[in-house]
Amino acid sequence: MYFALTLVLICVCLLIPIGQIMLKSGMSQVGEITSVKQLFNPGTLFHMFTNPYVLGGISLSVITLILWLGAMSTLNISLTYPLGSLSYVVLTIIALIFLKEDITLVRWIGIFVVVIGCFLISRTG
Repeated sequence: MYFALTLVLICVCLLIPIGQIMLKSGMSQVGEITSVKQLFNPGTLFHMFTNPYVLGGISLSVITLILWLGAMSTLNISLTYPLGSLSYVVLTIIALIFLKEDITLVRWIGIFVVVIGCFLISRTG
């Protein structure tokens, strides 16, 4: 069980947030996409899927999925899936530091509620 829980925490606390930051960084380089037509334009798709940050983010997503499946083979989903919300906390902190995003007081309160919820879920059998 501890091995599976470790896999979940690695996914949640490291890989998911880092992968999302990489995807955001890559898509910022690709540029704003304002329509479905533009999104599926071959040139846009080529630009997206040749961007190293986008490729890195996709790679981390695949690695996370494999680790997550390993954890799912052992742990109850009623425990692991709610713990996945911890990635919001880590992602917000990383976005604040590296992307210089403005985090409002209401968001910090929401993050606090998520942390309390995860603590309560982890304490129940």
